[in-house]
Amino acid sequence: MDDPLMPTRVVRNAIVTFEAINAQGDAATVDLDCLAPELTPRPLIGILCNDLLALYRDPSKGRDPNSPIDLWAVLRMQTSPQPLAFSAGTVFLRLVDNRAILYFDAPPTVADAQNWCRAINQRIPAFKAT
Repeated sequence: MDDPLMPTRVVRNAIVTFEAINAQGDAATVDLDCLAPELTPRPLIGILCNDLLALYRDPSKGRDPNSPIDLWAVLRMQTSPQPLAFSAGTVFLRLVDNRAILYFDAPPTVADAQNWCRAINQRIPAFKAT
């Protein structure tokens, strides 16, 4: 399965370092885990393989069918039994990868979005809790 996809946001786990002052007035650094959202609006082409989704950028923006494409990301969706969810109310796809959560503008029709969800969620190996 392949279609144009537009990622709008990527949320990754990040470690942020802060300087904190303890009760005695001593400074210390503290590392905190947090979620770091990044806006990533760019047109991509999604190609669904057996258990991964490859995202490519078309430098010609569709003008040259023979144009080489650039690999943007390879997503291995093995962190949940249903990695792709569709929200019709806000019109986006939410994909959970093993390193990030990606939000995409939904495909043009609800049927297209449902097809993507069904195709991805059925191809993921059985979820194994660690």
